[in-house]
Amino acid sequence: MIALLLGGLAVAIALSVAGLVLGIVAQNGDWSSFRVAIGPVVFFAFERSRNVTSTTFGSGVPLAALGGGLVNAVGAGFLRRRTG
Repeated sequence: MIALLLGGLAVAIALSVAGLVLGIVAQNGDWSSFRVAIGPVVFFAFERSRNVTSTTFGSGVPLAALGGGLVNAVGAGFLRRRTG
């Protein structure tokens, strides 16, 4: 259970930092609006209008965190069985 939580937390922090950095680069580089998504699941969206820019984290971040936590938990279980 601890491996699941720590893995999920690590993935959530990594995606949040990556999204913030991408938003800063997009704003400073005068990029147009875009989104990072897999199908309908949006991880990150950057929108630019005439007077305002916005950065949005979508529902993909918690889903990716859950996936990362599950992978970490499976890896921890494998190592526990392997080492005794």
